[in-house]
Amino acid sequence: MPSSNQDDTLLLIRCPSCGQRFKVGEDLRERTVECGGCEHRFKIQDDVIVRGKKFYPGERQDPGLNRFQRVPMAVQTPMEGINYQSPPDPSVFEPTSPQRVIAGVAGGAWMVLVVLILILGASQGGMLDGVITQNRVVMAGFSGLLGILLLVYGNPKARVKALGFGLLMATAMVSLPFFFTDGSIPQERGAKADFSAFAPKVSESPIEETDETRLREQIGTQPLETEIRKLAEKSSTKHAMGIWLRDLRQQNRILVRDYIQRVTGVSQAPHFFPRGNGDFLLLVSETDFTLEDVKKFAASLGDVVNTHTRMSVIEVKVNNASFVGAPVEKLTDVGSPAFYDLNMKELDSIDLDRVAAAVRRLAQSEPKVYRTDISRRLIRLLGTEWITFKGDVCSALSVWSEKPGPAGDMALVQAKVLFEKKADVPKDMINLIVKEKNVGVIPILNWLWKGKPTEWERPYGDLEALAEPSLIQCFSSTEGGLRQSAVRLLGRVGGVDSLPVLEGATGSADSEMKVLIEKATASIRSRTGQ
Repeated sequence: MPSSNQDDTLLLIRCPSCGQRFKVGEDLRERTVECGGCEHRFKIQDDVIVRGKKFYPGERQDPGLNRFQRVPMAVQTPMEGINYQSPPDPSVFEPTSPQRVIAGVAGGAWMVLVVLILILGASQGGMLDGVITQNRVVMAGFSGLLGILLLVYGNPKARVKALGFGLLMATAMVSLPFFFTDGSIPQERGAKADFSAFAPKVSESPIEETDETRLREQIGTQPLETEIRKLAEKSSTKHAMGIWLRDLRQQNRILVRDYIQRVTGVSQAPHFFPRGNGDFLLLVSETDFTLEDVKKFAASLGDVVNTHTRMSVIEVKVNNASFVGAPVEKLTDVGSPAFYDLNMKELDSIDLDRVAAAVRRLAQSEPKVYRTDISRRLIRLLGTEWITFKGDVCSALSVWSEKPGPAGDMALVQAKVLFEKKADVPKDMINLIVKEKNVGVIPILNWLWKGKPTEWERPYGDLEALAEPSLIQCFSSTEGGLRQSAVRLLGRVGGVDSLPVLEGATGSADSEMKVLIEKATASIRSRTGQ
């Protein structure tokens, strides 16, 4: 048959000059052509035609030619020795169906969710509060079985691995209730247990038996009773009590919790128990304060409706409006008549950020009205243990304090506390004490001055003649920059007693020190009239 390939009818020629190969038609044989590479002209004859070497089938013994065979090769082994393998299961090559994938993911997610519930929901007030351990084990077992079935169904190609992983997770789930046992005590409805022996001793309120039972059910006092029982078993002298917060908004919970923790001094944050309709039971445990003391603290949250002594519960109608500050425009407008009134109310807020902002605003304003009330509130803040911005409070007191005495005394007490703790003493606190000429600050100020003479030289000198005895006493132990500061201070506040000390230091002084001593002695003589 004629070949269908057009290249088979062409002649392959080679240029005798440059060796370039071309394919031309058969009709150009014995005709002169020109090379497209070197432009050499030559005639197409047998000497320029390239012919391939022919060979016949079977002539070449090349093993690679067997790959192009069309007829099966002869089999040398006997036919009866051939073993045929069964065809593979088509399901092995098919992709997993979407419903199986969803089932597998749901099984794993379900088991993880149950594990988190068994761990996080086992505490008091959690999701499993009041569920006994046996019921928790049943729930974990059922959830584990359901998770295993979903995992095995969702992994048809690895059922053994899915079964092993499911059994491992189920075993862990069943064992968790035995380790996380908090809140596993069943909540008793209508319990009439009397824990008044462990409650703070205050006057009892007459409550009818039926009303008390109904009120216990409404408040849900079981966590409080459990906590009181634990303290009684440990023979602890601390108290546990509850604050029943009525109509408390969710966004104010953290603010209330932090406030109660600060004022009661408990190490562990109080715990909220939701009771529906915006009511919460706030459990306060291991506090040294009595129920009557906490009642005073709770008054800042709203109206104290009642004190249920037998249950050790304080009922408070929360005033959510008190948690919202006044508009910033009015709080910062010094010319507004409401400026002083609003910022004074901000000082009573349980939000420390609002209190700190009000203190800074008052420190930069002129004391026109409410001076006594604002000073009293600032002094109370200065004496409060948890206030961290006492330097700003002292700065405001230096502006608002009317009479020397109370503010300086309170600042001195706080400075001594910080001094004993080796903590930083705010400069505004020292300035307030110095302003009121309280001599009790001299030991603290003298210690600060020795550490940083250039920073504390001015406050030390503001004590005037009160600082002279302390400076004379420590003058001999000073040297370098500290002695220069001491000379300047004596020249500023010293009297006749300072002259012998300065004159005695002249002999060993350098030229710069002699100049300072001369200026100091001249200032003292001019001031004392010598």
